Amino acid sequence: MSTEPTPARRSPLMIAMFLGPVLVGGGLVAATAGWYLKVQGTEGEATGAPFPARFAADCGEARAAVEARMKDLGLGVQPDASAPAGSFGYTLRGPGMDDDATHLPAMLAAPGKLALTKNGTPLELQPRDIGMQLAFSGTPITLMVFPEPLPAEGLGVTIDGAAVEVESVSGVELQVASRAADSRTALRTATERVVQLRHPLPCAVRVVAGS
Repeated sequence: MSTEPTPARRSPLMIAMFLGPVLVGGGLVAATAGWYLKVQGTEGEATGAPFPARFAADCGEARAAVEARMKDLGLGVQPDASAPAGSFGYTLRGPGMDDDATHLPAMLAAPGKLALTKNGTPLELQPRDIGMQLAFSGTPITLMVFPEPLPAEGLGVTIDGAAVEVESVSGVELQVASRAADSRTALRTATERVVQLRHPLPCAVRVVAGS
């Protein structure tokens, strides 16, 4: 039996991000894999060299969330049956970036915790839809739609404890900008934020050293 990771399917919606202003909900999930791999310089498939990734978690439910992130990103995934008790591992195939073997496991293990404040006071709000779009300036935007209007002023946003740039607030919609020295890094960050926030980890997950 082959131990090669199963290649991700090429998404027929991988160009949809260029054609539609916003994709949220189920439509986003269908397009995410192709978009993520496309901006990484591939043709919409995970064609990089396979590498091992092993994780340990404080709860059993975390594995499903990690695997949901892998699916959304379109990674090639082969479960590692030899992972010792208390951990779960895979052989992964990414888009072929130089840092796949270090960047992707860390991204998959990030909590995905969104926190909002108004003038420093915490707000108990969570988005009901999360998508991505490109601003007219070309800046990648993570778009979040909430069940109730957000404060127009004094809104602070953090993801995993780090402040992120608020591009705009309009009623129930929040736009968070992703800026970087090059467009590919900015697109990667915006896409990964969508995936992480759609599948927040229910407990702490750690990348196991030596995986």
